[in-house]
Amino acid sequence: MDVGRNFVSKESILTLLESMSMYKLNKFHFHLTDDEGWRLEIPGLPELTEVGSVRCHDVDERTCIASQLGSGPGSNNAGSGHYSVEEYKEILQYAQDRNIEVIPEFDMPGHGHAAIRSMEARYESLKDSDMAAATEFLLSDPDDTSLYVSIQYFRHNAINPCIDSSYAFVDKVIQEVKAMHQGIQPLRVFHFGGDEVPHGAMERSPACEAYLGHPVTPEDASMLKTEFVVRVGQLVSEAGLDFGGWEDGLMTHANEPYERADFASENVYGMPWNNIWEWGGGSRAYILANNDYNVVLAHATDLYFDMPYEPDPEERGFYWATRFTSSRNTFNYMPERVYDNMEVDLFGRPLVQEEVCASVGCVPLQPGQERFIEGIQGQLWSETVRTSDQFDFMVFPRLLAVAERGWHTAAWESEEDDAERERLRDEDWGVFANTLGYKELSRLDQLNVQYRVPLPGARFEGSVLEAATQFPGLPIEYSDDDGETWTDYMGPTTVAPDTLLLLRTRSADGNRVSRTVQITSPSA
Repeated sequence: MDVGRNFVSKESILTLLESMSMYKLNKFHFHLTDDEGWRLEIPGLPELTEVGSVRCHDVDERTCIASQLGSGPGSNNAGSGHYSVEEYKEILQYAQDRNIEVIPEFDMPGHGHAAIRSMEARYESLKDSDMAAATEFLLSDPDDTSLYVSIQYFRHNAINPCIDSSYAFVDKVIQEVKAMHQGIQPLRVFHFGGDEVPHGAMERSPACEAYLGHPVTPEDASMLKTEFVVRVGQLVSEAGLDFGGWEDGLMTHANEPYERADFASENVYGMPWNNIWEWGGGSRAYILANNDYNVVLAHATDLYFDMPYEPDPEERGFYWATRFTSSRNTFNYMPERVYDNMEVDLFGRPLVQEEVCASVGCVPLQPGQERFIEGIQGQLWSETVRTSDQFDFMVFPRLLAVAERGWHTAAWESEEDDAERERLRDEDWGVFANTLGYKELSRLDQLNVQYRVPLPGARFEGSVLEAATQFPGLPIEYSDDDGETWTDYMGPTTVAPDTLLLLRTRSADGNRVSRTVQITSPSA
């Protein structure tokens, strides 16, 4: 769960943990920092939350991070907020009581804008009174004129790997977070993110030039990123912790993983996410596993919940990884047959696995290395999430499909005949969909989870209206007077010619409705 882009309240996190516990989801990967915000109080570094957790209009970013993602000029917005040490401990205790391990993530060296600006604000406030304290945790080279822009259009978001203060900062965070966990749920994994370090970062840094003894080349910049990752990994292992990172945090730009021997931690977890098949990154899961990395499948095409549920402009979400991810898409995901998930491209056009593999390559999982595939995780990135209801909407009910695929290998997953696999999968989906509609969504209602209520589908057979919804058992209503009155749909219904109908689905408890859809009956 990303709380960096937009903040998510403690109460929403606790409800999520309660829901996770019902479905045996036993790991909570807590993405606590990003370019847009730092969300956890770190004792001794108050600027991280005083500046880095607040968004407002300040072009110099000395009192807050610049307004973005619809935050507006003031600080009372979805982009502002943080968890105190005590609130974080409360989350830990709540998770521990439900047998859920919390894996905190502090994204670096890329996605570090909020942390960089916070430590620059610290520098400005202390430089005239205590220069040693001002520079102790600085994350940037003041004379760096590198020209780059990150994938999210930040121009100042890469922590500098050539200054010792960067590592003092990382070690400070590790030790303080480890202390927060002590006595509640001992910290086991420190996740450093590591993803999307922009090309061009560090190339005009005098500190890096001095470190290398010559001007920085693009090859040097890549090598410096490697050094940063290895050195952070060393700090993590010295703290007695396992190490975690996104796929590109543990690989070179040439798609080659760092030497596993470079990391002393007993386990190093890689989360492969970029499986947009035609881009060529779908092999990274197996490349990492073949090199003895512990792999948690996090594939964007089926497991990213910031994608819309349907290919409709009124659906919330992005579509850079896939045009949409429905609950059915997530249910269909096959963790043990990664390449067999290759069905459509970014725009929904059918893919032929043999053609894609011939074009971009499909590295096989070597015999015996399947033991390194640890599991799967769903994830929500929060750029489009501004309220707790929107948070619930994007996560549920897709998260239940993650639990189904994470804990149960269906018979159809091992079926080699495509047509037979599809038939068996359709049958299994029917059972799952009915279970949600008649049983599980009511359980979410009891927790006040504001899950997405699916839109009804409708068609006319002559003058007879037929309607259905994705989860059988949820009530459908229709209106022939522009929503003034609503009638329960009880089955095929004869409608007068040229009648405009509105239709909607109700939640299991009857308290909420979906968006409406429109259909007009045929002319006489």
